[in-house]
Amino acid sequence: GGSNNLLEATRRRLKLWDITDEEIATLEKEGQVKRALTMYSPVSGIVTERAAYHHGRYVNPEMDLYTIVDLSTVWVLAEVYEYELPFVKVGQIAEIEFPYASNAQALRGRVTFFYPYLNPKTRTTQVRMEFPNPDLSLRPDMFVNVKVKIDLGRQLVVPEDAVLDTGTERYVFVDKGEGYFEPRLVELGAEAGGYYAIKSGLKSGEKIVTAANFILDSESRLKGAFANMGKPAPPEPGEAAAAQKLSVEIRQPKEAKVGRNTLVLVVRDATGQPIEGADVEVTLFMPQMGSMPPMSAKAVLKHQGQGQYSGAIDVPMAWTWQTTVMVKKDGKTLGTVETSLTAR
Repeated sequence: GGSNNLLEATRRRLKLWDITDEEIATLEKEGQVKRALTMYSPVSGIVTERAAYHHGRYVNPEMDLYTIVDLSTVWVLAEVYEYELPFVKVGQIAEIEFPYASNAQALRGRVTFFYPYLNPKTRTTQVRMEFPNPDLSLRPDMFVNVKVKIDLGRQLVVPEDAVLDTGTERYVFVDKGEGYFEPRLVELGAEAGGYYAIKSGLKSGEKIVTAANFILDSESRLKGAFANMGKPAPPEPGEAAAAQKLSVEIRQPKEAKVGRNTLVLVVRDATGQPIEGADVEVTLFMPQMGSMPPMSAKAVLKHQGQGQYSGAIDVPMAWTWQTTVMVKKDGKTLGTVETSLTAR
């Protein structure tokens, strides 16, 4: 009885070592002592770490002799920007592109999990995606590009190169015909495939400039001009106390023409009362456009009564001109108003 118990205990110990029933049966049948036994992995995969690599190595129960990874299905950890997170959902189809192998076949998988934290340095969140890997083309620690196609519905879009970004505002040049281009403030939506969605500022069917090469050299100047539109110029030194908030209404022309125009405007103070007997100077300005130098025109208007001033001004070309109206009285600047005058 004792020998049978010892034999059964030995058999169970071998099974705990993952020795197969066939190997144990062979030992019982041959009755010979073996110094080496074949160990079989319980899973299929690739050996990524190996501690038992030569005879005589001491091992203990806490040591992992082999690490085997099943790479037939892999996880891809994608970095998704904070502003893109609302567009990505669990279960969406994702595609992998290999940046260093343009002829490699794209792989398709699914979004499976969002990590519940954000990287404060990159402003991205890790999103886990699961991909089949039948030919083992995806390897651990590999870099790939991930694309998730999102249906944003039918929207008004413009090409990326049609948008001029000043840093705080976005403009598109609208072709109004006869050589006139109007800078239009727009609100952008999502960007995809080289196009921006337009939330406001444009209508379907309007013609826009899609390759504004003629303003590339002057982009920085345009940014400064757009940023200052509608903002009063700072008063000259020593005149800050005298400057006040003014309003200017251009009564004529509503739309100027190229060449000489009669300019009529009304100047009022902060209470709406007309300002009488002042010196009014009007300056039109357009920044440099590529090889075209910056342009400007000036006119001094005469007082006609009831706060109304008029005079002649020459408009060099069709454009929306940045217009500065400076009002002085008794040698002191009462105020400066920025507005615009469109010429066709």
